[in-house]
This record gives sequence, structure tokens and C-alpha cells, in this order.
Amino acid sequence: MCSPIKGQPVGEVHTVALNQGEPVTLRGADIRLQLEAAIKFTIVKQDEDKFGKPVGSSDRFKVSTRGYMYTVMNHDGAELIAWHWHPGGKSDAEFPHEHIGTAALNPSVPLKRKDHFRTGRMTFESVVFNLFQLGITPLNLNYPQILEMNQTAFDKWKTWG
Repeated sequence: MCSPIKGQPVGEVHTVALNQGEPVTLRGADIRLQLEAAIKFTIVKQDEDKFGKPVGSSDRFKVSTRGYMYTVMNHDGAELIAWHWHPGGKSDAEFPHEHIGTAALNPSVPLKRKDHFRTGRMTFESVVFNLFQLGITPLNLNYPQILEMNQTAFDKWKTWG
């Protein structure tokens, strides 16, 4: 938990983008992919945890996700898979969902790029875990423990799902 970030007022929606919004190249033994990631968030004050118990002053503020867009592309920039949650956006799909990108579609399969496959809300940790499943080489071999530790901390304070 944290105190409000200087200059980041409580309650306002902010966006953080990986690599200032530019795709990050990821490599594996036989694969080269790109990742774009952006998360909308707000800082909220809380008097109780998700179980209704009072929180101490060090746990008074938390970051709350308000939306995200994670996109995995092949080396040419063609979308393979994307996870989106953009409530209040231009799309009618305000629920968390995934898209199968044109680079992963096969003409003989009845899937379209614009299909919205409902998912649970995705954390950045889940996206990174999925990238390792696709064959991306981790820089830190302790990545399973690191991802689990971060996901556990996230789960402790999440107020949804």
C-alpha cells in the first residue's frame, strides 16, 4: 500500500504505459514477439480492507485499476492476442475480454478479430505469465516466484472477483 503519489490526486484517473507506449520486443529461443501494455488507475482512500476490517495509516491508500489494454504482436507488429477492459470506452464490450489477432487467425476457423471473448480481469502478472507460456525467455529464472509473490500481494487488496 502507499500514500498518494505527489502530484497524483486521489480519485483522478491516470494512465501508465509500458515503455512510454512503444512496443517492447521480447525474445525466446524460436520466437520474437512484441508487447504493448497500458493500465488506467486511480488512487483511492480506504478506511477498511476488503473484509471490512479497519486499515492502519500505512494501508490507507491503494491503487485501483480502471481499465487496461495488453497486446501481444508478432515481430512484424501484427496482433496475435489482446486482453482489454475499457469501461466507458467506444466499444459496447465494457466487460473484460480478449481478442484473437489477425496474425493468429485461420480462414477455416469461425473466429473474427473483432470477437470479444469474455474473460476475468487480467493482471499484468497474468499477461507476463502467458508470455512465458508462449516461449519468451525470462531474464530472471525466479520468475514463477516473483509473479506469484506480486499476484498474492495484488489479491490481498483487490476488491473485485
